Amino acid sequence: MKHLSSIILSLILLGLWGCSDNGSPVTNDCTEELDCANVCGGTATLDACSVCGGDGSTCNISFDNTVQPIFTASCTGCHGTSGGLTLTSYITLMQGDAVISGNGSASLLIQKLRGTAGDQMPLSGCCLEETLIQLIETWIDEGANNN
Repeated sequence: MKHLSSIILSLILLGLWGCSDNGSPVTNDCTEELDCANVCGGTATLDACSVCGGDGSTCNISFDNTVQPIFTASCTGCHGTSGGLTLTSYITLMQGDAVISGNGSASLLIQKLRGTAGDQMPLSGCCLEETLIQLIETWIDEGANNN
């Protein structure tokens, strides 16, 4: 029994000291860009809420400060006074049936932005970045508030 205790103690001590470094300084051998999680060459990005690797679902998104500027920059050229949908204000947006408050994925607005319901918007140029669509979808999921 005396020898068994010595063997166990030796294994524990070997485990503690067996993997120690040689005292040399840690070097960063990364030749690629670090992502937001500090992973060399990683793909994690900040979501709309500035959460690394998040899905944008934790924000309290403001219509006035976040959503309307997206519409103004990318949509009101066509949807300012025509196009069947007016995106110049909260009131004009909500007069139509493009937004189902609390259900972004079922809202026609999100489906049109992703191209899953007819022509993908905007028609001119390419599509909105997914992060911008996610912001709008999250705002709708949060209740499509006039905030």
